[in-house]
Amino acid sequence: MAPIPSISTADGRRAWAFVAIWLGCIVFTLMAAWAMHLVRANLRYVLFLGLAAHLQLLVGMGALGFVLGRRMAIRGSRSGFEVDDREIAAAAAGAQLAAEATQKVAEDLKP
Repeated sequence: MAPIPSISTADGRRAWAFVAIWLGCIVFTLMAAWAMHLVRANLRYVLFLGLAAHLQLLVGMGALGFVLGRRMAIRGSRSGFEVDDREIAAAAAGAQLAAEATQKVAEDLKP
C-alpha cells in the first residue's frame, strides 16, 4: 500500500487538493439530488436547482482541471492569444541547474 502523501511537498498538496475537490463535488452533487427530491412537486424549483447543480459541476471540474493541469504562460494582445509552456519548462531547467550546482558545492565542502 502506498504511503499517504505529505502536505509539505508540492505533489502531496496537489494530491490532497484533488481529494478535497473530488469529495466536495460528490457531497454537493448528493445535496443537490436530495434537494431536488424534496421539491420534486414544484418544477420551477427543480429547474433552478438543476441549473445550480450544473454550475457547481462546472466549477468543480474547472478546479480539478486547474489542480491536475500544467501551468502555462498565456499572453493576449490585439493580434490574438499566445499559449506557451516553454517558459515554465525553462524555469524548471534553470532550477534543476541551480540545484545541481548547490549539490556540487555541498559535496566540495564536505571534509
